[in-house]
Amino acid sequence: MRVRTYVVPPNQYMPYQPMNLPQWSPREALRLGTLWPALYSPYSSKRHGGHDE
Repeated sequence: MRVRTYVVPPNQYMPYQPMNLPQWSPREALRLGTLWPALYSPYSSKRHGGHDE
C-alpha cells in the first residue's frame, strides 16, 4: 500500500507576514533557508532515505 503525503507551501495559508513572528538566528536562518520557523519546510531527499512519491 502506498501512502501519499503532500506539503502545502506556507504562502498558501499565510498570505502576509504577521508582526512579531518568531525568528531564528541569522546563522540558523542561512542554514535552513528561511528566517521564520513558521515558513520552514524540511526537504528530505529520496537519495538519502526520504519519502517516495
